[in-house]
Amino acid sequence: MEMVNGNPKVVSLLRGKSKPAEGTAQLVETLRLQVVEALRERLNIMFDGADDLLFEFAERATNNQDRRLFFDTMRAVRLDRKNMTTRFCDNYSKGFDAAFPATGSREADGELSLQKNEAVELDIAVSNMAAKADGLYKTTLWDIGGRVKTLVENHHAPMSIDALAPLTICRAFRSAAETLNVGSDVELVVFKLFDRLVISELADLYFKALNFLKQQGVQSAHLGHAPNARPGGTLRGDMPTGEATATHAPRGFSDSPQFGQTAAQPDFRAPAGLAASMMTSPTLDPQSLASLQRLGATTPDAAAYSNASLAADLAAASQGLTILGWTPRQTAAYVQRASLVGHMFNDILADPNLPNPLRVQFDGLRLSTMKVALKDVAFISDPDHPVRGLINELATMASTARTGGPEHQSRIAELVSQIQRQFDIAAESLRKPPPEIELIATDQAERFIEEQMAQTATRRQAIVAKVRRIIAGELHLRTSGTTISDEVRPLLNSLWAPMMAMHLLHHGPESAEWKQGFAELDQIVAMLDPARDDQRSEALRRELRAELATAFKAVGLAEGRINDALNGFEAALGKLIHPGQRNQPPADPTTDAAPPPVLHAATAADATENVTELLEQLVQPGAWFLVHDHDRNEGRWMKAVAYYAGLDCAAFAEFDGSNTLLLKSRMLLDDLLVRRTVPIDLDPAARAALDRYLARAA
Repeated sequence: MEMVNGNPKVVSLLRGKSKPAEGTAQLVETLRLQVVEALRERLNIMFDGADDLLFEFAERATNNQDRRLFFDTMRAVRLDRKNMTTRFCDNYSKGFDAAFPATGSREADGELSLQKNEAVELDIAVSNMAAKADGLYKTTLWDIGGRVKTLVENHHAPMSIDALAPLTICRAFRSAAETLNVGSDVELVVFKLFDRLVISELADLYFKALNFLKQQGVQSAHLGHAPNARPGGTLRGDMPTGEATATHAPRGFSDSPQFGQTAAQPDFRAPAGLAASMMTSPTLDPQSLASLQRLGATTPDAAAYSNASLAADLAAASQGLTILGWTPRQTAAYVQRASLVGHMFNDILADPNLPNPLRVQFDGLRLSTMKVALKDVAFISDPDHPVRGLINELATMASTARTGGPEHQSRIAELVSQIQRQFDIAAESLRKPPPEIELIATDQAERFIEEQMAQTATRRQAIVAKVRRIIAGELHLRTSGTTISDEVRPLLNSLWAPMMAMHLLHHGPESAEWKQGFAELDQIVAMLDPARDDQRSEALRRELRAELATAFKAVGLAEGRINDALNGFEAALGKLIHPGQRNQPPADPTTDAAPPPVLHAATAADATENVTELLEQLVQPGAWFLVHDHDRNEGRWMKAVAYYAGLDCAAFAEFDGSNTLLLKSRMLLDDLLVRRTVPIDLDPAARAALDRYLARAA
């Protein structure tokens, strides 16, 4: 607002911007209406399911106060459902418009610093919901954001650049929830419902919005490749495009073809001609053919169409033989899909870091995964297909399994077996393919191959990152309290750490090489202790130098770098032997590569651990657990959905989000204590926090 002659003058927020073409304005309006309608439908689903979920929470409540809270929320939601829906849709429509930036009312009027604690807590809940959604749909949002940016900046579209951002949706609901006129505790429970039943279910909306933009020819302004949000989740917008300002009416979501048919990162290219040869004259690679022939050679049940029967038919079809009941089109489609899945598993099994016992299990997953692809072509076309993402996720876990030792490997093996049973499809249902089964085009096959190449690179990065975290944490722990001078750092960072990384990857934490490396580190630390002159005798120093030089050379480290680092170590020891040459120790004794301190139970047994913080560390969305189900009195492999501090419970679900299990915090902690519930593949900080809790509880 400007002042003219002492009077306010309203100035348009769009002043100076070019007017959009009629086609662009129509496209934006269609998109807005479609998104609002999809969100309205999702909100109605939330309200329809609110009673059941709140009643379940109330039944599990351990005191009357919590029970009353859930029933109060149930009553408030029933009374204000219509008003909340209307206000939410209105608020979101405003946030979609470029003239109404997606900001909360309290932020807009500058009163953020004056909010009460309750209001701050609600705003934090909104931020957390939005952050969760950003993580869940990271790749798709990246692609959508690039196309919206093109609309806004290149075609002057009348919409906010954050129109489809989760924060815009969450803030619209934050404002709508104010119509409840209830306490903040009830409002927080409503937010949990929104998080559970709306935010966690936006994948379909975002995929359809993305495909709508592609169908209208909207190019992405992003030149790089999409961030890897989850296994199988890389996207690239390379659809054939025209002008986004076309004058024809834009198609709605319901008119779009199958969503998710997107390409891989531009950094990865399928080998020239590979996809064309696989799709034009489909056949199976030697590894997949041998795997199916082994399974098909087992004695099939004459009374049923079994896995062995299907494996034998697929193997025969790939060799040009006629299968009773299969037309040429159906045969080609089945072999196409099986061939691509076989290529996927060959990449996984080629990983040298995959332990041999798990390698056998993954080869056993091959047919189960082929059956999913035969049943649903979306496995090939949709990089975020739940089973495809699951296989890639399991492959990443398996490739890093050796770093956790034999017990960790056995748990992952059990997880793989359990998950295979969960998504396995009966062979009988695939005995006769549908007459009009979809054939896979060459470009679609290329995208699949490229996406799997990206997944292979991601797995390699995951291995490196995990090993670095483990080595850095151990190095910090074992050198804590020891002065590490600049002369000693090259020995630890450039020689010892890389050597231990190779030992961990190739031999595991139970190996003699791994243990010997720590024995050598303990000797280094002892020699650097000013109070232990007995550890710095000439004979001991000469012996350790020879031992370290041999160990470093054995793993292929450069001899020149070895000599330089050992000479620096000798110089540091010389200053301890001759005190007059000592320098003042540096203020920070940690190594350059060390992360924030990670303490084990032995060094922090008396530390206090907030239970809420502990569970928030452990119950990370997507983390795998062997969870004890008290109703069934059995262990179940499940993924963490979320930890709800306000409800004092944690939620777990099957790999595809079904069959949710809620556990009260105390019950979960008790199960962790007696090892009835076991987390898998914790990061070092979470593992240390759990170790501290278990040590104190014991």
